[in-house]
Amino acid sequence: MNRENSTHVWECIELSFRAEMNYENPFRDVELQVEFSCLSEKTLLVPGFWDGADLWKVRFAPVADGEWSWRSSCSNPKDNGLHSNVGLITALPWSVKEIAENPNRRGFIRVHEQGRYFEYADGTPFYWLGDTLWAAHTSRCDLENTLPKYLLDRKEKGFSVIQMVAGHPEADEDNHEYGSYVSYSPKYFLNEGGAPYLKRYDLINPQYFQFLDQRIRLMTDMGFVPCIMGMWGQELKGMSVQITKEYLCYIIARYAAFNVSWSPAGEYLFTWDVQAWRELGEVMKSYDPYKHPTSVHSVAPHSGSQHYHKEAWYDFNLIQVGHVLAFKNFMEMLPYIDYHLQPAKPAIMSESWYENHPNRLMDDGKWIQDQDIRFAAYVSLLQGCVGQTYGAHGIWSLFNGDESDKWRDDERPDMWYHDLELPGSMQMKHLRTLMETLEWWRLVPYPEGVTTLKENSIYCSAISGKQYVIYITGGNSPAPVMVMVVEGEGKHFAGQWFNPRSGEWSKAAGDYTPYGCGWMWRSVTPDQQDWVLTLVN
Repeated sequence: MNRENSTHVWECIELSFRAEMNYENPFRDVELQVEFSCLSEKTLLVPGFWDGADLWKVRFAPVADGEWSWRSSCSNPKDNGLHSNVGLITALPWSVKEIAENPNRRGFIRVHEQGRYFEYADGTPFYWLGDTLWAAHTSRCDLENTLPKYLLDRKEKGFSVIQMVAGHPEADEDNHEYGSYVSYSPKYFLNEGGAPYLKRYDLINPQYFQFLDQRIRLMTDMGFVPCIMGMWGQELKGMSVQITKEYLCYIIARYAAFNVSWSPAGEYLFTWDVQAWRELGEVMKSYDPYKHPTSVHSVAPHSGSQHYHKEAWYDFNLIQVGHVLAFKNFMEMLPYIDYHLQPAKPAIMSESWYENHPNRLMDDGKWIQDQDIRFAAYVSLLQGCVGQTYGAHGIWSLFNGDESDKWRDDERPDMWYHDLELPGSMQMKHLRTLMETLEWWRLVPYPEGVTTLKENSIYCSAISGKQYVIYITGGNSPAPVMVMVVEGEGKHFAGQWFNPRSGEWSKAAGDYTPYGCGWMWRSVTPDQQDWVLTLVN
């Protein structure tokens, strides 16, 4: 078979193949891969996947424009439907207008060569502003209303990443699942195509993933980068490492041709097997022809760096603090620790305090509010993270009032569409707007350079002698802000107050005088609430 197709660079194109032979278990009994070659690029060997009946598919995204030739190969060379088919694909460039419409057309994200931040393939810095949509794979996240409404809202607010799980491989149509610590209705585990397996751990369910395809395509078509986690960490207790490898490789074969990042699981330490997760991370990295950024999502309060930071497959740190206001010190220190580890790797506050969520552990009846969300976001960024992921209690589960979700009354979420409009999510837009006025990818934590009153907390990140970003928490009255500019040499710095609640700017009046071996910039916050001060020369 000889075929010719055209697509755009970085755009997923799908090739279909019909097997001419029968297989007892097509998921396991045969493997398909296609070699893609272009004169200007190295050869890519892309795995295929079984998509039901006698149908196999291969998804390919050209990494450069031009002509790509391809040839299929099958583990059963006698199957002419899968083996030794050839063709050509012409990859066209995007126009400037088309790239502006969807930043994913800049190319897949990767870690910058200096190790500090992410960038698109064309070198444009990528700002990670994520949201947790853990129910994205389910039928309650329907494709007609819920998901489009949610994505439009998050796009308008500047979000760029959707953290999601591919599914619950331990669940089945009868809701027999053993890994979760909250009891949900079956709709939380299944989608319109059923469960991930037709026969648990033995025969994958292509129809389930066909509906997951539609969700991921919609996200990427709207400019989002899904951070795909294969499952939840506790599910490894019911699955062997080999079975999990097969499951994760199937996910990679289906979704590697999209702009994504990977984690073997969410909250990996709920199955305490450090070596197993290492093997799974290595498999995901090696099986992926595009080498998308790969990490592993930890439990609270931890970072995956504690086990894997120096390993080649592990590209960036995903920190979780959890939903405990008493974990303030972890919010401050985990990003700072990860920033100073070597080799340099990006760190993301990937799950912290969720808005409108009960405060865990303390049993004090408090629910996390937008001022807590601002603290979590600004502190993690100024202490060393290069991005953060927001969360809201009604959003992560897409709670829709289903009474078969077994929530206690003192922790039941509000409806998802209520939490979609919480003030903290709009304040994340303000935060991104602020950061994009700065060279955020060059900022270095500078906690030793700022101080204030005892009742307030203050944090700073800087490009020494050039840009300073200071966040100060609220108190009982306006608070002094003192910034040491050691390398300022008396240069003029323009100070501005940024209101993190409204996104409004105002001029900051202050004194700039010699102090010790450097200079000090001194001002007072406009009122008793939390504020951001920027100094730029």
